[in-house]
Amino acid sequence: MKLKYILFLILNISFIHFSICQDIDTNQIKNDKLSLNDKVYFGGNLSFNIYNGIILAEISPFVGYKLKPKFSTGLGFKYMYIGSISDDISYSYYGPNVFSRYSFRDNFFIHSEYEILNVYELRPLPFPNGERTLANIFQLGAAYSSSIGEKATVQILLLYDFINDVNSPYRPYYIFGSSGPPITYRVGFSYNF
Repeated sequence: MKLKYILFLILNISFIHFSICQDIDTNQIKNDKLSLNDKVYFGGNLSFNIYNGIILAEISPFVGYKLKPKFSTGLGFKYMYIGSISDDISYSYYGPNVFSRYSFRDNFFIHSEYEILNVYELRPLPFPNGERTLANIFQLGAAYSSSIGEKATVQILLLYDFINDVNSPYRPYYIFGSSGPPITYRVGFSYNF
């Protein structure tokens, strides 16, 4: 488990170092001349699904800041609800996240995100199953962004969770199933990205 945290730190430091140590060129000068409104962007994910009597709803707004023309960082918050009216089931997951993005092509970027979610304990005995606990999630992956207006974009992200916490609420939604590799996809929107 400690190896995963060390890997997480090395990847994050390397990613940030790579992005910050880019050559200063005319793009940097252009970025310095941008106003605060041009450097700040916001967006999020909003989903709602009902399947087999199970309700799944998620809202996750974020705000980002362009440090350089191709590199940005930001903060977000996530709230997820999973429930069933017929079985009297109701689960809520919530917590903050911090992210960074590096655009390496016109419509493609690398996305890294670390979030801490307040979840339910799912570890087997002797741990107290069902109590509230925290799940650490570090996702890194690539994304495609497409314009849907003058400043609005829709993004499709493919992310790998390096921590793969046993209490992660994403586990049932991995692309290859809960016992497969911890890969998820996400569709979101941004304004001014």
